[in-house]
This record gives sequence, structure tokens and C-alpha cells, in this order.
Amino acid sequence: MTVDFTIGDYAAAWMPSVFIPLVVISAFVAMGILFTVVESTD
Repeated sequence: MTVDFTIGDYAAAWMPSVFIPLVVISAFVAMGILFTVVESTD
């Protein structure tokens, strides 16, 4: 039981530091794709 709790604490500690850059990168990728689609159709 205590092992699962420490694993949960560890995941809670590093998950935001991995999740935030991932969201930022995917947002830039989405904007880049959207920009390419708009420019190609224009």
C-alpha cells in the first residue's frame, strides 16, 4: 500500500513537468499544420 502511494506521489511530481511541454509542443504543431493548410488553400 505504501509503495503505491509513493509511486503516486512520484507521478504527481513529474507528470506536470512532462505534460506542460507536451501540450505546448502539440499546440505549436497544431498551429503549424493549420497555417500550412490555410496557406496551401489560399
